Amino acid sequence: MSKLVLRKMAQEHVYKVLFFLQSAAFIAFVINYSQKSDVVFAPVRQSPPVRQSPPATTAPRECKCIEATIRTAFDAAAVCKDVLESRGKISNCTLADINRRPGVVLLTTTNLAFLDVTLNMLESIKRTGVCVNTTVIAEDKKVFEQLRMRLDGDLAYRVLLTNSGEMDVIEHPRSHGSQYYGLMNKRQAYILALLQEGYEVLFSDADTFWFRDPFPFFEGDFDISLIDSVNPFGVRSGKSNFCAGFVYFKPTNASLQFVKAWVDALDSNKKKGRYTPDQNVMNGLLKSDKPVYVKIKPLDTNIFPYGPKFYDLLAKKANYSTVVMHAASIRGHEAKVTKFKSSDMWLVNKTTNEMLAEST
Repeated sequence: MSKLVLRKMAQEHVYKVLFFLQSAAFIAFVINYSQKSDVVFAPVRQSPPVRQSPPATTAPRECKCIEATIRTAFDAAAVCKDVLESRGKISNCTLADINRRPGVVLLTTTNLAFLDVTLNMLESIKRTGVCVNTTVIAEDKKVFEQLRMRLDGDLAYRVLLTNSGEMDVIEHPRSHGSQYYGLMNKRQAYILALLQEGYEVLFSDADTFWFRDPFPFFEGDFDISLIDSVNPFGVRSGKSNFCAGFVYFKPTNASLQFVKAWVDALDSNKKKGRYTPDQNVMNGLLKSDKPVYVKIKPLDTNIFPYGPKFYDLLAKKANYSTVVMHAASIRGHEAKVTKFKSSDMWLVNKTTNEMLAEST
């Protein structure tokens, strides 16, 4: 058997193992609904394979292969060097890079209408040099196929198709509450599933642009870290208005109770035919300390600005070194893209329609 074939078999083996190393939350991480429409918070699990030594023919003699076991990190010494150092075609991250941040997941969701915006965010992350296990939940089959085609083989990314009810591929206005808020209000259950697996979760809307590594700002003793549009310097108050589009969650008892209550409230409203914005529900729970007091680490909005504030600071040439900008309050796909282009922050050279045309 040729060395090329052996190397390919070794790589495929490592990919399969990593599928399990990223935990059950990565294995089958979609949220199910029972026949009564009650959310089942535990993610569907697949049984891990029986642990056994691989046949001698599955890898070159000069390197070992990892046994298939579920861990949050792997033994880098047991991975073939060429596989360990191989860079992802989109993330530019190696397996070794990703392994430096075990136990942390970057989570985002998208539908076809925001495919190009999602890829723009991923390209901005790549340029920061950030490497982290990233899960992208595709809310319709078309965006799932497009993302899987582009991200397949890049070990930094896991693209999963929701099975909690697919959404339309088009962009709906806010007046279409069941579709617009139906999409926004699904994300919290995904977050909860990962928290229950013991992961720290950075949820990021797809309409963000990353300038620098945000993870150093998520150190310290807190349950949840997010921006407050009312208090720019990160001081929590009774008037705080927190944004749900860029949030870091630690798997503490308080955050678990809080996110579960958040999901329950949204689900209860849905059953009553109401589609209350997830952010309104979140702020209501935080202000009333229900079901528990949550220790919050507010982010300075001068360096984590929402859309209008970012462009206001840009116009004033304010001397702030932005970390991540979230295009919140810039309404609609076209408006977001126009703003990104106006500030040289549009990194995608093809629109969603052009990408679709290429794949047909």
